[in-house]
Amino acid sequence: MDRFEYYSLLRSEILDIISGVENADDSLCWDNTKPNYITKRELENLYSKYIDDAKNFGVYIVTRHSGCPNPKHGEYPTSNKYGRSIPYRNKEYVWNGGQIYQGPRLCVCPCSEKNKLTEHWVIDDIVYEKSANLEKSQKLENILSDIDEAIDCAGDKKPRSAIREYLLRAIIRIDDELLPEPMDKYIQIRMNSLREP
Repeated sequence: MDRFEYYSLLRSEILDIISGVENADDSLCWDNTKPNYITKRELENLYSKYIDDAKNFGVYIVTRHSGCPNPKHGEYPTSNKYGRSIPYRNKEYVWNGGQIYQGPRLCVCPCSEKNKLTEHWVIDDIVYEKSANLEKSQKLENILSDIDEAIDCAGDKKPRSAIREYLLRAIIRIDDELLPEPMDKYIQIRMNSLREP
């Protein structure tokens, strides 16, 4: 899958989800709108699918583990779902500082094969292969971050307008990636041509 196909499919799926995000009915008795937990599940599935496919463009999520109960725990052992060895600050990758999650998680720390499932602090970093296009990788990170923010806004009793805002910003960013040139640049060129005598 190339970038154009990736972004086209992602855009289509985001638009499908946005169309189902309606404000709650003012009626106290009955609300036919889709509840936030369903939207959240749809967004989590979408995010998981496209974060996995981002590896095709050299973009990965690497989990750093901190504070597990193992007394021999090192500084930041890492894990990922790609089957790659990507130690923290590995020189083959760009560690731009982008994080999509930081907090407690119930998981197995990779500092020892004997570890059991424990709740400890983790940090999910977004990293890029050095051979990847850094500018395009950062733009992809921004789009995925918008989807992640929309997921955070899809909690129970949270306003649905925030979900739509983040998803619409993701659509605008995707459109800039799909077009031959960013919309702002196109507008500037057109405005300049209209000013010329």
